[in-house]
Amino acid sequence: MQIRHATIDDMPALLDMGEKFYATTHYAATKPYCRETVAGLVKLMLDGVLLIAERDGLPVGMVGLVVVPWLFNASLLTATEVVWWVDPEAQKAGIGKALLEAIEPACRERGASTIVMMHLAESPPAAAILYQRYGYRWTEMSFAKEL
Repeated sequence: MQIRHATIDDMPALLDMGEKFYATTHYAATKPYCRETVAGLVKLMLDGVLLIAERDGLPVGMVGLVVVPWLFNASLLTATEVVWWVDPEAQKAGIGKALLEAIEPACRERGASTIVMMHLAESPPAAAILYQRYGYRWTEMSFAKEL
């Protein structure tokens, strides 16, 4: 397995993995996935932190964060996760853990002083346990309502 920074050449694979990830979220039931929109999001993550995991030369996972000024002090940068996904057939092989470990130095390189990882309602409970094991602490919970 190899983890590397994604490039614009990875766009088709990133969009495919993004679509698979999106299908697992509650958002997919009410809002369709739009490859064009997500391509713009990928470009934002390329300016932030976007890592791709490959096994035998094939993409099997990714983690992407946007790096933006902290809302309450623009002199500080924060990296906020947009996507962290591993192909179900590649799970339980340490790929998700390796991606999580790889973002910290990548975020530091981008100047981020904080990393914010998301935990969706349908995220596996093991993800929250892994976050805590790596020193993350619970900070917020959000609620959404369809209008």
